[in-house]
Amino acid sequence: MKRIILTFFCLLSVYINAQDGATTCDMAEPMCSDNAGVKIFNNVTNIPGSGQIGCLITTPNPAWFFIRVQSSGDLNFRIIQSSNFDTSGNPSGSPIDVDFVAWGPFSSPDSNCTNLANNCLDNAGNSITCPNNTALPDYYINNDDNTNIVDCSYDGTSIETFTINNAQAGEFYILLITNFENIPGQIKLEQTNFGTSGAGATDCSIIVGELGPDQSVCNGTPITLDGTPVTGTATSYEWQIDTGSGFTTISGETNAILTINNDQSGIYRVIITDDTGNTTSDDVTITYYPIPIANTPTDINFCDADMDGFNTFDLENDVTPQILGSQDPNLFEINYFLSQADADNNNVPNAITSPYTNPTPNSNQTIYVRIHNTLAPEACYDTTQFNLSVSALPAPSQPTDIIVCDDVPNGGDTDGFYNDFILSTKDSEVLGGLDPTLFNVSYHTTLSGAQTDNSTDAIDKNNPYRNATINEQTIYVRIENVANTNCFVASDPATAFIPFRLVIHPLPVIANNPAQINQCDTDSDLTTNINLTQAEISISNNHTNETFQYYPTQADAIADTAQIADPVSHSASDGDSVWVRTISNQGCFRISRLDITISFAGDVAYNEEFTTCDDFLDADGNDTINNDDRDGIANFDISPAIDDIKSLFDPTIRNDLDVLFFETEADRDAVINQIPDPANYRNTNIPASTQQSIFVKIINRINNDCTGLGEFFIRVLPLPEFEITTPQIVCLNSPSFIEAEMPDGTYTYEWRRNGVIDTSSTSETLDITQGGTYEVTAINTTTNCTRTRRIIVSESIIATLTEDDVTIIDDSTNNSITIGNNNNNLGIGDYEFALQDESNNIIRDFQDTPMFENLNGGVYTILVRDKNGCGVAELEVSVLEFPKYFTPNNDGVNDVWVVKGASTTFYPQSSIHIFDRYGNPITEIAIDGQGWDGLYNGKVLPSNDYWFNIELTDRNGNKITRKGHFSLLRK
Repeated sequence: MKRIILTFFCLLSVYINAQDGATTCDMAEPMCSDNAGVKIFNNVTNIPGSGQIGCLITTPNPAWFFIRVQSSGDLNFRIIQSSNFDTSGNPSGSPIDVDFVAWGPFSSPDSNCTNLANNCLDNAGNSITCPNNTALPDYYINNDDNTNIVDCSYDGTSIETFTINNAQAGEFYILLITNFENIPGQIKLEQTNFGTSGAGATDCSIIVGELGPDQSVCNGTPITLDGTPVTGTATSYEWQIDTGSGFTTISGETNAILTINNDQSGIYRVIITDDTGNTTSDDVTITYYPIPIANTPTDINFCDADMDGFNTFDLENDVTPQILGSQDPNLFEINYFLSQADADNNNVPNAITSPYTNPTPNSNQTIYVRIHNTLAPEACYDTTQFNLSVSALPAPSQPTDIIVCDDVPNGGDTDGFYNDFILSTKDSEVLGGLDPTLFNVSYHTTLSGAQTDNSTDAIDKNNPYRNATINEQTIYVRIENVANTNCFVASDPATAFIPFRLVIHPLPVIANNPAQINQCDTDSDLTTNINLTQAEISISNNHTNETFQYYPTQADAIADTAQIADPVSHSASDGDSVWVRTISNQGCFRISRLDITISFAGDVAYNEEFTTCDDFLDADGNDTINNDDRDGIANFDISPAIDDIKSLFDPTIRNDLDVLFFETEADRDAVINQIPDPANYRNTNIPASTQQSIFVKIINRINNDCTGLGEFFIRVLPLPEFEITTPQIVCLNSPSFIEAEMPDGTYTYEWRRNGVIDTSSTSETLDITQGGTYEVTAINTTTNCTRTRRIIVSESIIATLTEDDVTIIDDSTNNSITIGNNNNNLGIGDYEFALQDESNNIIRDFQDTPMFENLNGGVYTILVRDKNGCGVAELEVSVLEFPKYFTPNNDGVNDVWVVKGASTTFYPQSSIHIFDRYGNPITEIAIDGQGWDGLYNGKVLPSNDYWFNIELTDRNGNKITRKGHFSLLRK
């Protein structure tokens, strides 16, 4: 609003909760403080600041005021900010940090905002940072800031001091107060020197007689303006209006209250005169706007085809035009909400945006709509609502056809019509997992009817229905959402959900009623087990495509009770009857009678025996680990018996006869478990090491009547039995023989080596000189049954050992003998090695390693033994050793010095000389002699070192020369 101040007065007042501070400078509100009342002003929250102003680095939540000086003098204030004040004007809530900047003086409250200093200046006119008045109390009083800033403070407290020295009456000052903590509360301006000597005063009349804020309202809204002043005594009121051509007095309005009910927009003014003749005025702008009309849109019932329960709706294009109707979209705005409260309060943060997607699957929501005048969105509005629902498109299950058998009523059981279809029985099948309370199922005779609605061409699904076309009728299904019947699916042959059929199947056709079955009995009591199924060929001409059930009585056949459990082995007597259900492959049946005739029949004159040799297979004829050639089971060809038996009958009926073979008499009576392939019959179930029977039944294939019985025999012949030893070894240096061991009879034998017949023997033994794979076959010359076994013969030989195969290392710290066989030079055998000393003692027993180490000097015999028993090869070798000492004390140990391993056998020529330490000859000893005993010409020589000079020539002429010394030790 705009205020024009004419003359000011200060009268008695009470607590005034004045207007809020303005959030911008150009809208600054009046503020004052005096001793007559308590003025409290609301602070500002949630408004961003304008950055640095004066000494304030930041200016959050700014509240702008102006002050008018009523009387000249010093003005000392306290600015207090609190979350609440009591009725006496004392802060009663939580303290709120308050900061401020003040400017002035100005001649009027308007048009000053562009002239407010933002920074302080030094004496040279340069911008400097403005200080806090608590740091420099006299800075602003002395005008050291060189600007129109009169005071500034940013202490972190809820109370600041504010001083204007020598204020002059009629001056105006601008005041900015911030709310750094952004806490809702109130501000109090308190003059601390009011009424003291030299003090000035502020003019509170500028906030008295307030008409309130400007108002924007809808046409038809009455407005009451109250011009009653808060202080003083008013004696007269004048009301004026400015509709754009200046103010004119409103005739007849001279009271404090003005009621506006004529929808006239303009600036309304009240001029108040008090009892002292002073006047003041206040203005308020009242604007009337056309009332918007919220036309109710149609509800949206969406059928969700993708079955996820969600859809996105274009409210702006689909709904907004309905609400607007003919109203100007540029003048009126429409918002959508989820609650009436949000629509009434225009709670835009909660508004629905378009396009809009329903929040939960298959939801049903009420959408609230607000339409308001864009020039007065909070004043002039209307609301309406509509329903927005998302309904699931049904996902039916495919129903199966209803298949029935022709019935008797209304035309008989051969007319292709059925009179008792209850279609509601398909509901649960169509619905599948769908809730029957949410979906409705209907059945129709036409596709167009199902696609139209649930009543067009509909069939009453709860009452019996007779098909309209013979044998088969197509039924169309419609399933629709109860909440939205336009949300439906109709069965269509062109889709995955197709119609189902009513199918009426015909009943079987009985060829003979009653039918006859003639069976044979092996004795004269004419009571036997018979196979009723043999009569099916006589009951129906379509018997291969039908099934049959048998009952003792007609009543049982009708009621499907007491069914004969084993019709293939039914005990019956001549003249009995049973009742038969003949059932088509569609499950339809007729009942007929079967008469039984049983007659005695002796065996035909055929008692041949079929024989075959046992085989080395398992019982089922497979080559497995269960193979057995002593089980009495083998393959037979018994098919020649068929023609042999037929030849016993009259030639005129032979071609009509079937000769059937069975393993048991019971199977023959019941005509079950027939031997299927007589030409390749394996007697798995009846081992025939001894003679076994095969039972015969001769049937006339025209009517399955029994024509005769019979029996013949089978026997499995045993194979020759003997043992073998395999594998075996033949020593090439000592030929041997192999044999068929322990035969259970006298047989002729056939021998083969590596698949080639060896004619050198037809007995159970065969002389062999070489290895190979031998096969021996024992032949029973009476039965021609044979058995073949295989003998694996490997070759070996005694070793061939020469000096060239041996490496000797002697006269060393580790004397050794090595036998070389890397190239099988010893032979093809598998060899092991031992070592024997001169006394024929085995000093190294047989081992696989052909090497002996850490040997003393001496003569040894190498033994090479074939592990396969082909003999032991021997070779004598010499290992030389020249002793380092000897002790001739006659204790039997080292009493002489002799070259170990040396003899004329290995070294035919030798020279062995012994000297003393001075080179004097002592003696010469023979290589095969006893050695030197420490005597010289019969005299005992003392302990000392003695020297030797030896030359040995081996059998191949190779010379060995050794020189050295040894010790003679006497103890």
